[in-house]
Amino acid sequence: MRRFFNSNLGVALLGTGLLAALVAWALSIDIEEVKVESPPPDQPLSVSRRVDIVGRRGGHQRWRLIAEQVELRAGQQVFEQGAHGYFYGGGADRQEEVPDPFFASSEQMTWWAKRARYDATADALYLDEEVEVRSEDGSLLLTRALRVTPEERIEVPAEFTLKGQEMVLQGRSGSFNFQFALLSAQQGKLIVLPPDRPSKTESSSSAQGADLASAARWVATAAADPASTTITADQITYDRANQVAEGRGNLRIRERGIEIRAPQGTYLRQQAQSILSGGVVLQEVAGDTSRDPLLADLRLAQASPQATPNQPDQEVTIIADRLTYDRNTQVARGEGNLEIQQGETTIQAAQGTYRRRESQSLLTGGVTLREPGRVLTSARLEGNHRDKIFFFEENVLYRQMAASTPAPGGGSLTEELRQAETEVRAARLVYNSRTGTSEFSDAVEFIQRGRKAKANQATITPEKVELRGEVVIEQIEGDWLARRLQNPQTQADVDQPTVIYADRVEIDQASGDARFLGNVVIVQANRAIEGDRADYSDQGQIFRITADQAPVLLCDRGELTPVPPKTSEGLPGRDALDQMCRGANRLSGRLVTLNLEQDEYTVEGDEQQQGMFQFRITDAL
Repeated sequence: MRRFFNSNLGVALLGTGLLAALVAWALSIDIEEVKVESPPPDQPLSVSRRVDIVGRRGGHQRWRLIAEQVELRAGQQVFEQGAHGYFYGGGADRQEEVPDPFFASSEQMTWWAKRARYDATADALYLDEEVEVRSEDGSLLLTRALRVTPEERIEVPAEFTLKGQEMVLQGRSGSFNFQFALLSAQQGKLIVLPPDRPSKTESSSSAQGADLASAARWVATAAADPASTTITADQITYDRANQVAEGRGNLRIRERGIEIRAPQGTYLRQQAQSILSGGVVLQEVAGDTSRDPLLADLRLAQASPQATPNQPDQEVTIIADRLTYDRNTQVARGEGNLEIQQGETTIQAAQGTYRRRESQSLLTGGVTLREPGRVLTSARLEGNHRDKIFFFEENVLYRQMAASTPAPGGGSLTEELRQAETEVRAARLVYNSRTGTSEFSDAVEFIQRGRKAKANQATITPEKVELRGEVVIEQIEGDWLARRLQNPQTQADVDQPTVIYADRVEIDQASGDARFLGNVVIVQANRAIEGDRADYSDQGQIFRITADQAPVLLCDRGELTPVPPKTSEGLPGRDALDQMCRGANRLSGRLVTLNLEQDEYTVEGDEQQQGMFQFRITDAL
């Protein structure tokens, strides 16, 4: 028997038997073709020969392997000297006239690998080390490992980079079908280049040699293009037929100076649109130049020319439950707990849009703007975020928080204003966040501790407060202009409601001085005064009333029958004055000076009219 195995005939018979067994094995696993060359007479049990294998599945040719040498190991064919071949994807269904970003020529793709292995039992083809897959359109897949499964999937268990004409897909691992029409990447990054800037790729006829290092450079170059869109997520899938990318888990989309973060979302490549949900954050990135250089026109007040915004104050962050972003128009639409953050300004609304190119927003469904020291609400808001000018409409409420703790025993007008929370209601408001200017119009009403005022229009700036048009100021309770008096009886007298009428009222925020201009009428319990102008000095607690034509008129009912406070309620200033002066003592002069601290007044006129009299009044605004 030993002599038989040592003979040439024995070796030939043994080789023939092994070859027959190999062919029968390949036919049993649905491999269409195996071509081998006749082994030399001294061939060992580890067979080495040229191999050409074509694998079919479901009647379709799916892959082909060509190698110069093969070894049999534990029932597997191993190609240690490398192999190459083809993947056959066939045509993929896709939208007409839409170019394929990856493997447009997917009917036959060429692959190379430094090592390969075919397991006939599992019907699986393994490629290892420096794996490349190319197509005629220049698409290229680079990885260290690849496996073809019986389910007609191409699995990539290692890091990979897939580069096409208009897209680059990178991931720690991934999977594809044979048409490369359904792509999936774990810990993936998808870079979408603009249609007019296709990526530079090697042609299919170029020599081998691309590696993962060069792939990393492609990714970095594509991501650095300001016109590209970069999508990262724990899992990214791309449907080539529908041109839709989906991301799940830590989704981030970065493009044209913005970054969008969400748990999940989709990117519609053909429409250049992102749709995200589950708590979305859209944040502007510093240094972007894609905005329209023209100033936004929202019919708003102009920003102060000396106001120069800093960069953090320019950047806008949008948070919403659901958000849609159109890359072409740069319009974001948010719904559900919508929030826009810009510097120290936060705006909340039920829904709204942000036009990034024009830096404009339109928010509806109830809007709240918050800044340190103030809160503004309305039903609707239009915003110019470049200049931080905001137009509020419908049910406007402006709340200015108290700036300090009330001083014991009261204080001056300035102290009173700063120690009290102020509310302003109006139909419309234009608010300039950078200059701190608020312009109210239509049915304006100020409400502050113990006092209120009404006007057609009002303006609040850091320098002054101005009320215009049929101004009515009413003290509800307590002292406003006058300091608290020591005499309880006198204090009770001045605590009576005081109403002041004027065409315009100005208060200097720094000094606390107040000016009442045009048809000034002051009505207090059983007292009234009329003039064309009234000036209040906060430092000296001095109140001066003057007239341009007719003299100042002062009425005091004294011991006469008092007029009930509600008698003049709601009357215009002159009518309220007539009601109070009917049957009262009258005094007139060119100037009436009220010393509120000493609770006395001086009337100046001709020599017969000069004198000192007591007249008590409390508030002016």
